Amino acid sequence: MEDHDLVARAQQGDGQAFTLLVRRHERTLYATVYAMTRSQWDAADAVQDALMTAHAKLRTLRDPDRFGAWVSRILVNRCNSMLRSRSRTVPVAEPPEPVAFRWDGPEDGMDLMQALQRLTPDHREVLALRYFRDLKLEDIARVLGCPAGTVKSRINRALGAMRAEMDRPTLQEVRR
Repeated sequence: MEDHDLVARAQQGDGQAFTLLVRRHERTLYATVYAMTRSQWDAADAVQDALMTAHAKLRTLRDPDRFGAWVSRILVNRCNSMLRSRSRTVPVAEPPEPVAFRWDGPEDGMDLMQALQRLTPDHREVLALRYFRDLKLEDIARVLGCPAGTVKSRINRALGAMRAEMDRPTLQEVRR
C-alpha cells in the first residue's frame, strides 16, 4: 500500500494506517536526526515528538503524496528547536553510538557516521534529508525554505566535504 493511501485512511481515523506509516518512516527519520544532532537520545526524542505532532496534525496535510516531505519538515523544526535548547545546557557523556550505524566492511572500519558528524550542521542536514530520507531536491527545498538550486549546491559541497573527511587518515592509520 502506498503512503498516500495510508495517509488518506489515517486522516479518516484509521490508527492502524498511521502505525504502518510510522513503521515505514521511523528508521530514516531517526537516521536523519541522528546525523544532525549526533545524539541517539535526542534523535529518539525528536522522532517521537515529530510523529506525535504529525499524528495530531495529519488532517491538515493537503497532499497525501507529500507525507514524507511534510513529516521531514516537522522533524527538522523539532531538531532545530532541540539544537537551540542544547546550546543552553551542559553536555554529559554520550553513550556509545548505535551499532546499526557502524560500517564494518572491507574499507578497514570506515565509519560513515563519524565522518558525517564532522561536517557542518548545514551539510549534515542536506545529506541526511537527501540520503536518509530519500527526499527530492524540491522537497528538501520546501523543508528548508530555500531555492532548489541552493539545496543542490549545498549537497554538492557537502559531498565534497564528506569525501575529504573519508580520505583523511584516522588516528589508527597514522600510528601504523
